[in-house]
Amino acid sequence: MFPSQEQSVYEQLQDIPTLRGLVTAAVNIFDHDVDQLMQRVFRKTDFAVKSVVDSLLGSHGPLAELNVRLKVLLGLGVLETATFHDIEHYLALKVRLNNESQEYALSSALTLEFLQQLHSVQDKAMLLKLEKELQLTASGVQDNKDSLLLQVKTLRSEKILRSYLLLSISTLCEQLQIESPL
Repeated sequence: MFPSQEQSVYEQLQDIPTLRGLVTAAVNIFDHDVDQLMQRVFRKTDFAVKSVVDSLLGSHGPLAELNVRLKVLLGLGVLETATFHDIEHYLALKVRLNNESQEYALSSALTLEFLQQLHSVQDKAMLLKLEKELQLTASGVQDNKDSLLLQVKTLRSEKILRSYLLLSISTLCEQLQIESPL
């Protein structure tokens, strides 16, 4: 990924306070990047080929859905399996969050669970440490939810988990910036 593209991803995601908002924005970024990759793979200059491809990739075509495009790219060997599965995890989490009325903070257990499933998160040791820390904090300070210590630890956890999410999203976007091998 070019530095300006990476910066654009960070700028789009930096001020989003909730897990739902961040995941929704990430899926939109992936949709755009997958579309660009599909353009590089399938767009040809020959008029006959171009007209067929345009109808397949158009907004009402059979390849309009992100999950279908991902499967095509995986099947053609353009996408790595780990990248495919990670983006699928983001899609599944988006659906789950959109079906729930609860807003999740970035420091939630759901965020930790989600990050631990991703291949694009290489160093999971910090996540395990953070999970234990959050459990201890939650059990030790349940009576005093306004505790300054709890607020500081929650803010620290949110910053760490936001960083993990941003790095994961950036890594996946980078993996979608490949040239067409076909």
